Amino acid sequence: MKQQNKSISNRVFIIIVCTVLSIYALSIILTLLWGLLSSLKNQYEFMFYQNWLGFPTLDENMLPNSREEFFKLWNYQVIVKNYHYVEEGCRTNYVVNGVWYRNEAKGGFPMVIVNTFVYTVVGSFLHAFVPAIAAYAVTKFENPVGKFMTGAALFAMTTPVVGTQASFLTMMRNIGLYDTFWGYLLQKATFGGMYFFVFTAYFESMPDSFSEAAEIDGASYFTILISIIIPLTMKMISTVLLIQFINGWNDYQTAYMYMPTHPTVAYAVWYLTTNNASSGGEMVVRIAAAMMLGLPILVAFIFLKDKMMGNVTMGGLKG
Repeated sequence: MKQQNKSISNRVFIIIVCTVLSIYALSIILTLLWGLLSSLKNQYEFMFYQNWLGFPTLDENMLPNSREEFFKLWNYQVIVKNYHYVEEGCRTNYVVNGVWYRNEAKGGFPMVIVNTFVYTVVGSFLHAFVPAIAAYAVTKFENPVGKFMTGAALFAMTTPVVGTQASFLTMMRNIGLYDTFWGYLLQKATFGGMYFFVFTAYFESMPDSFSEAAEIDGASYFTILISIIIPLTMKMISTVLLIQFINGWNDYQTAYMYMPTHPTVAYAVWYLTTNNASSGGEMVVRIAAAMMLGLPILVAFIFLKDKMMGNVTMGGLKG
């Protein structure tokens, strides 16, 4: 009887969880669909006719140029054409040792793509691999340095950002790394953070037989790391890489604070929409800007979800 009641309770729990997750997923899908349809609408149609939920109107007798704007993705063109507003606004002035420095954004919209690539892809790569390598070294080679690194990472996680941000900005300016990609990449190439402890727990559960078998065959520590450890950890690293890529793609605050003259796609979209520079701040253009950020991530997740979000499993040694 108790076994039967437990089975019923488990089924009810599973049904409730699946229902909640389905509703949550459906709300996200409908929101993205609404944003995509709204980004293709005419501003006059969206605001005056209050066509907020329907499909775009392509009747040119009712709305002149509506068909042309729909097929030419007019709202998206406005974002690209008005990029010069970003270059005019993305500038910074600061003083180091009594010397004034003034930087301005340059390169046009193509440079935004380059900035975004370095910011998201290279930054995500460093933020995924550096903690993994540091965690492996700390876990497999016990020494006072490793204990110090673990304590420093824990201390950095518990220290409020508000207490360190001002001093960190000052330090970056004094050493000449402020408003540069080298300074940003240096921030990403740190071993601390939550994923350092995730990798540490993972490597602690990894059997030593993986590396011991290679050591018997005369493999060096570097060869073991590259040929055995990283391939075994690749699923977890790939998952962290995907998460960091999504965070970097949507992050405009870090670029705004540490690289004010190197705008990324997120930074440029944020500037255009908040400063009413994109076609007078029309709502449909703002929605199109949000879609420019959301759709690439959605497409990337659809094609990479099987590889990136697989279960983190451990294989065994074959005799």
